[in-house]
Parts: sequence; structure tokens; C-alpha cells
Amino acid sequence: MNNNLLKKFMEFGIGSIVTLMLGFISSPIITRMISPEENGKFGMFNTVTNLLLIIGILGLDQAYVRYYYDEEKENRGKLLRNCIKLPLIINLFIGVLIIVFYKPISIYIVQQESFAVTVLLVINLLLSIISRFALLQIRMKQKAKLYSLLNIIMKIANLLFVIAIFFVYKNNYMTLTLAIVLTNALITFLAVAIENKEWTSVGITKLNTSRKEIIKYGLPLVFSMAVTWIFQSIDRITIKEFSGYEQVGLYNGAMTIIALLNAVQATFTTFWTPVAFEKYSENPDDKEFFQKINKIVTVGMLVIAIGLISCKDIIVLLLGSKYREAVFIFPYLVFMPIMYTISETTVIGINFKKQPKKHIYVAAISALTNLIGNLLLVSKFGATGAAISTGFSYIIFFMLRTYFSRKLYNVNYDLKKFAISTIAVYILATYSSFYRFNIGVVILTFINIIIVMFLYKDVFLELIDIAKNKIKK
Repeated sequence: MNNNLLKKFMEFGIGSIVTLMLGFISSPIITRMISPEENGKFGMFNTVTNLLLIIGILGLDQAYVRYYYDEEKENRGKLLRNCIKLPLIINLFIGVLIIVFYKPISIYIVQQESFAVTVLLVINLLLSIISRFALLQIRMKQKAKLYSLLNIIMKIANLLFVIAIFFVYKNNYMTLTLAIVLTNALITFLAVAIENKEWTSVGITKLNTSRKEIIKYGLPLVFSMAVTWIFQSIDRITIKEFSGYEQVGLYNGAMTIIALLNAVQATFTTFWTPVAFEKYSENPDDKEFFQKINKIVTVGMLVIAIGLISCKDIIVLLLGSKYREAVFIFPYLVFMPIMYTISETTVIGINFKKQPKKHIYVAAISALTNLIGNLLLVSKFGATGAAISTGFSYIIFFMLRTYFSRKLYNVNYDLKKFAISTIAVYILATYSSFYRFNIGVVILTFINIIIVMFLYKDVFLELIDIAKNKIKK
């Protein structure tokens, strides 16, 4: 990784590091204010919002990313408006349907009739669509410092809103729901206002990419992302049906810790997406670059996974006494951001070769795996069963993404080493999901570290050399 790329990554990383630190402050505060049951209702609000966002956005956010570098700089604002126009129209129709059928929708989400919840759902959906494109625009322009600043503001604002609204609604799902809507409103306004020129520029020439081409690329992703939503949300839905809102809340509590790790995932994805497309457009034959990035990311994520799983009993103390049982849910959930982040370095072939249908196959098989796993395990193990199923499904997700990508753009990712490391971490997660910290966890952690260091010793040696050179300078 050259110095310029490292600098960009560090700039994106600053925001995530600060966000991570803020998360360690905000998560304990929120979980002590809000009970697992009310947290579970908020979790369902988020789950429904994410489904509607997938339907409403029509995959055109990904089309914007894909064709961004195909357009001249002066025309990228025009591309942005072409991509966001249809999602905004679709959102109006979805919003009307939600308001008309507010009774059954609100009962499903929070177990009571609430017109206010459905209105907030409509507003949150609209804000989510605009902010998705606004933040994507900043990412694609590789404005790392601005992107990091907005993420920091988002975390601080959400905590402040939660605390302020708590004085009105107390231990109620509306505290978290109103806070997230107000946070989205603030970030959407800031992101659009700061980059307003691109939202208003008319462009100087006709776009290289037609609207038909944009829709043709994005539309198959709707099915892929909808299936992905099933893949990512079936755990909460199954827990709700089999075990109730309290177990959903415990699961959500464990996910707040995982969400901190998602900051690392988001940092890399934010940095990597524009860099990968730019590198491929410059030199498609430079596969060594993608191989090297994959190895570095793999080592980093595996070390993080081992550290988090082995320290689960300490980490879960952050959540408060009402969430103590989340200690047995947490280990398998680590595989979600770990496998997703590493797969971002191996899925590139599907994106480079414009084969979005392959994402449908990946999502469908992963979702089916997760559905079967949840149906078999949740009734017996509750939220822990959902975590086991979800963690395993993300491993399948990685394998499928990598398989289809290499068929289109073959890069040697040294998958044997990765398979051995993953099996070792999976054994550690399995043991840690049923036992609190003991000598067994210590032994398995030590074995995992030795395996990763031995298999990827070249990466560790290179990182040591980089550190030495930095110290000398």
C-alpha cells in the first residue's frame, strides 16, 4: 500500500476510531436507560426501515457508484440527480401506503396502534434515501476528513438526542426512534448543504450513461438487496416470533457492540470502493495490488475477531446488568462485520464485470442458510441460536462472493490459509458462546493468535518494517 493510499485510509479511519470511542461511551448509557423489550421494538423499527429503503432506492445508489468514474467531473452532479430522482418518487408511493395501512404496520413493529410511529417511519425513509446518496457522493470524491467529521457528528448528535428525549418519553422505544430520525435529519442537511454545488450543477454535456443503463444496472440489485435484508433481518424476526421482544432487545444489545466493529467495516468499505474502481480503470491487470490488500485486511480483521471474542466477558459489562446474557450472543455475531469486510476485497470481480445478478445468488443462498438455521436453533437456544445461525451464514456469504468473483476476475487470495484461520476462530467462538471466560478461552485464544501469525507471517513482517521506517523518519 503506497503512502497516498495509506494517508487516505488513515483519514477515513480517524472518523471510525473516534466513532468507536464514542460508541464505547454511548452504548452503556443507552442500554442503561432503555430496557431490552423497548430496545427490541426500536430494533424492529430499524429492520422495517431498512427493508423499505432497499425497495425504495432501487439499487440506484450502487449504479451511481458504478458509473461515477465513467462521467466527467462536471457531469457527476447530473448523474447524482438522475440516480436519486426515481427513488424519491417511489418513496412518495410507499409513504402513502404506510399512512393508509398504519394500524397493522404499527402493530407489527411495536405491538400497538401508533400513527406517530408510521409517520416517523415515512420521514426516516425519506431522510435515509437522501443521506445515502449525499454520503456516497462524499465517499466517491474521497473527501475522507469530511466523511469522518459527519460520522463523528452523527454519533454525538444521536447520544445527545437520546438523552434529551429521555426526559420526555423515559424508558420507551420512542426515545430511540425520535433520536435516530432527528440524527438522520441533521446529517442529511449537513451533507447536502456542504456539497450543494453537485446537487444543483446542470452539467456541461450529455451523460455517457443513459437512464436506461442506470436502471438496468440497479434493478437486479433490488432483488439482491431484498434477499440480503432477509439474510440480515431474519434473526430478529425469528427471535420476535419465537422468543419475544426481550430476547430481541438482548440481541440488539449484543449488536450495539458489533455496531462498533461495523465502524471498522464502514471505514474500509468507504475507503476501498472508490480506490478499487479507480485502480481497475487505470490498470485492470494489476491483480497483485488486490491480493496484497486482501491479505492485510484479512490479518487485521482476524486479529480483531480473536481479541473481541476472548474479551467478551469484559466488553459485555458495558451494556449494564439487564443485558448480561448478551455475553453468549456476542461471539458468533463478530463474524458479520469480519466476513463482510474481508469479502469486500474478494467480491470485486462481480462489480468490475458488471454482473449484479451474481449478488442475487449470493444473497439468496446465504438467506436460505440463515432462515433454516434460525428455524432450527432459535426455538431451542433463543437469541444465541440466532447468533450461531447468522455467524455461520456470513461465512457462507464470504465463500459465495469470493467464488463468483474469481470466476469473473481471478485473483489468488490464498484461500487455504484463510480457511484454516476461519475454522480456528469459529472453534473459539463456539466455545465462548457457551462458557464464560476460563482457561479454555485462554488456550484457544493463544492457539488462534499463533495460527494467524504463522500463516500470515509475511504481512506481520511487512507491517513491522513499515513501523520501523516510520519511527526512523
